[in-house]
Amino acid sequence: MQPFTSSMLTLLAIILSHNFTIIFATSRLQSQNDFDSNSNTDFIKASCEATKYADLCVKTLSPYATTIQTNQMALANAALTASFKSAKSTSKSVRELSKGRDMSMKDGQAVSDCLENMSDSVDEIKKSMVEMKDLEGPEFEEKMGNVKTWVSAALTDEDTCMDGFEEDVGKMKETIRGYIVNVAELTSIALSLITNISST
Repeated sequence: MQPFTSSMLTLLAIILSHNFTIIFATSRLQSQNDFDSNSNTDFIKASCEATKYADLCVKTLSPYATTIQTNQMALANAALTASFKSAKSTSKSVRELSKGRDMSMKDGQAVSDCLENMSDSVDEIKKSMVEMKDLEGPEFEEKMGNVKTWVSAALTDEDTCMDGFEEDVGKMKETIRGYIVNVAELTSIALSLITNISST
């Protein structure tokens, strides 16, 4: 076996030094990413404490921590998106639930009213999402006022959906209530986070 020459030892030292630098840099980058991830999650948790449904808020928004980071506007938009998706899904579920059922006239009317309310809710949340994309400029306060009005109206529509089922103690009421409660809580979260933006 041929002994290492001075030049070979120098080359080996350079390679080892280079590899160490890469490992060190990768380690620092990983540590920074972990720190950023924890900071983003902590921001979401702290923001969610201002809502009535903090646990649901954290559970719903934490998967988007990388996108949200520590941006209040991004946080509110993510909450609105979650509310919008839930409202659309709920409308579809209530419609499917009512198909093929031998309902009383009262229950049929309650379902019809609920679907109309949920349709209004979806439209109002959608308008809010569009308005949230263009808040820059001197009309900020007016636009934020519109957003809060629409989201509040959506929440009212979701609550109203249940009114027609108040005297119904059947399984359908409980099933629909489960859907509505979830979307109403998500909408309430979005409203709280939006209100937080306009007050800062």
